[in-house]
Amino acid sequence: MAATTQDPIDAAAAWHARIDAPDMDWEGFGDWLARDATHRAAYDSIALLDAEIGEAAPSIAALLPANDDAVVEAQPFALPPRTSRWRWAATGTGGALAAGLALLFVAPQLGGDGAQVYATNAGDTRALTLADGSAMRIDRGSRVSVAGGTTPLITLANGAASFTVRHDPSRTLIVRAGDYDIRDVGTRFSVVNAGRTLSVAVAEGEVSVAPHTADGSPPATVTAGQRLDIDTTTGIAARRPIAPASVADWTDGRLNYDGAPLPLVVADISRYATAPLVVDPSAAGLRFSGVLTIGDGSRLLDQLRAVLPVRLRRADGVVHIERAGLRG
Repeated sequence: MAATTQDPIDAAAAWHARIDAPDMDWEGFGDWLARDATHRAAYDSIALLDAEIGEAAPSIAALLPANDDAVVEAQPFALPPRTSRWRWAATGTGGALAAGLALLFVAPQLGGDGAQVYATNAGDTRALTLADGSAMRIDRGSRVSVAGGTTPLITLANGAASFTVRHDPSRTLIVRAGDYDIRDVGTRFSVVNAGRTLSVAVAEGEVSVAPHTADGSPPATVTAGQRLDIDTTTGIAARRPIAPASVADWTDGRLNYDGAPLPLVVADISRYATAPLVVDPSAAGLRFSGVLTIGDGSRLLDQLRAVLPVRLRRADGVVHIERAGLRG
């Protein structure tokens, strides 16, 4: 798409219309975004509008008057993440691209301890209601086990899951992810376990986060509008503000960031990737603000590369994300 002087909203709409095209000009898109701050704002507004229309489309269609002259069959919508003491690192604190997630139901497996195990692949999500009435949604590329009946113990082995927990002071829902426990008595929150990184974001209410094995460390309280990112290899925890509406935004087919370190972004992208992703130390200090469209997952790295000075190197089945020279 050639550079133009057209209105930023018109240009943003044109770029967004081509976002999933096989011949998408990612370099041109990145240049256009970088040319003026109003371009990114315009693009985010178009993407958000597209998301809202897609989400409301079934309701809108139901309100339209019937057309007796033509019978049209309704089509389904398919719009194309320790140490003995807590250590805190201060961090800084958007937009959104839309793409629907296919919701496929996968039969649970039975774990060795009697827990039900739910595993999703790179192409499906799962939604279910727990015995205590709480709702859980599991993202693609995730593995979760559920035990405990009306006092659930949920183990997130890897991937991401979101929770809507009804308030009941008599019981506590526990999500175990790696060496940490997240405890909740009534709220909406999400957990991402990416191995080296654990992220907990809260949309309503509050949760406590603490090492599974008691070591004398006080639990960290995460309240609505906050996200806690823990480097599980060092125990360093970084708290950052987050828009409550963007918690578990993967359920709406987008990943929304505001100054997020590149390793955190790549940890999210890895749930949709067909090959392991590794961030090279040369690029680990980069931060990303903006939105990524999930779609089928194949374009996420292209979208990232259009905005950040990174290049991809493939070796032995692993995709290495390295820092590239800045654009002139």
